[in-house]
Amino acid sequence: MSILAKNLKTIRKELRCTQSMMSEILKVGFRTYVRYEAGERDAPVSVLVKIAKLGNLSLEHLLTVSVGKSLISPVKTLTKSSAPPEVRMVHFGTGQINLKNPTKQELLTINNSERKLLSIFRKMDAGLQKECLDNLGKSLDKTGTNSRTVAKKRANKKKTNQKKTGK
Repeated sequence: MSILAKNLKTIRKELRCTQSMMSEILKVGFRTYVRYEAGERDAPVSVLVKIAKLGNLSLEHLLTVSVGKSLISPVKTLTKSSAPPEVRMVHFGTGQINLKNPTKQELLTINNSERKLLSIFRKMDAGLQKECLDNLGKSLDKTGTNSRTVAKKRANKKKTNQKKTGK
């Protein structure tokens, strides 16, 4: 079975669709879709694009990487707004963009690790998400304290070295 065929099956199962439902969504015949999923037939680019969008994946990932359930984060349906949202602020250092009246809230990921983590987090129930964030906050507080202490020690060491050398 090809990578694409495995990915089609994984995406379909993650979306909780039957093969019949997927064939209707993609506007292809049932047997045609079954053949795509079995690896017996190649899907046209237009169908591949639709499948990638359904799984919120790039075409490259869909075709070349065996994706697990954690990498698939289905896109939410959107309603078209009359005008695109205005940009309020852009911070290039962190990659943050704030919009005025956005049509949806979305986080962009930098790499596969972030994408996987975000996908898993979104699939958790609200209680588990809160617990996860609380634990992360505690962990970051400890790490932040340690890094601040290390930074202070480095600064003090630098000052001491400067006094010794007379600079």
